[in-house]
Amino acid sequence: MRIILRRERRRRNVMALQGRSLPLPHNTLVEHGALRHHTARYSDRRILVTRDRYLASGIRHSPIPLCLCRIYEDINEALATVNQTQPLCLIVDLEDCQQPVMSLLDQLRDVQHRNPELDIVLMASETDPVSYSFLQRVCRCRIVDKQIALPGTRDVLLAPSLTPLLPQRLFKAKEWSVLLLMAKGHSLSHVARLQIRPYHRIIYRVGCIMTLLGLGHRQQLLRVLQRVSALRDRYHSG
Repeated sequence: MRIILRRERRRRNVMALQGRSLPLPHNTLVEHGALRHHTARYSDRRILVTRDRYLASGIRHSPIPLCLCRIYEDINEALATVNQTQPLCLIVDLEDCQQPVMSLLDQLRDVQHRNPELDIVLMASETDPVSYSFLQRVCRCRIVDKQIALPGTRDVLLAPSLTPLLPQRLFKAKEWSVLLLMAKGHSLSHVARLQIRPYHRIIYRVGCIMTLLGLGHRQQLLRVLQRVSALRDRYHSG
C-alpha cells in the first residue's frame, strides 16, 4: 500500500510541476537511468579474456570505466564480440588461456588486421627481454606484468594507449607462418616442403627473424619459441 501511495504522490507532483524541477525521489530515478545508460555505453569499450578469478574480481571492483568491461573465459566468444562491437581495448591473459599461446597470438594478429585501431593488452609474468620483444613483434600491443600489484595493473590498463606510436616492425606474414610451423616442432626442411617453397627462402626468412630479435643462432630462436609457448603452462602446472 505504501508503494502505491508513493507512486501516486510522485505522479501528482510531476503533473503539478509541468516541466519544472522534479522532487528528489524522481531526480534520483533519472540519475539511476543515466547510470544504466552510462554502463551500456562503456561496457563494450574494454574486453578481458581470463579464467583467473582473482584478476577478474579485481577488474570488477576497479574504478569506472575499467569495472564495466566485459569478461570472457573463451577467446573465441571474446573475438566474436570484438567483431560485433569494435571495442577500444582487448585485454588477454596469456597465462590463463585455453588454447596454445602461438595459436592465440595468430588470432590476435588477424583481429588487429581487421581492426587496426584496437588496443591489445597482453598480460604475462616473468617475461624475459627477448620474449617481450617477440610478443611486441607479433602485433601492436602493450604487455603488462601480471605479478605487479593490482592497483598498478589498474593504472596501466586505464592509461591511454600508445599503440599508434610504437615504431617497431612487426613480423611479416611469411615470417609468421614459418614461426608457427617451427613452434609445432617442424624442421626447416619440413617447413619448406609444407609451404612448397625453396629451402634457401626459409633460411632467409629465419635469418630476418633472428636479426629482428637480435639473436645469434637458430637454437636461441627455438628457445624463445619454447618460452613463449610455455607462458600458458605456468598457470596449468601450478
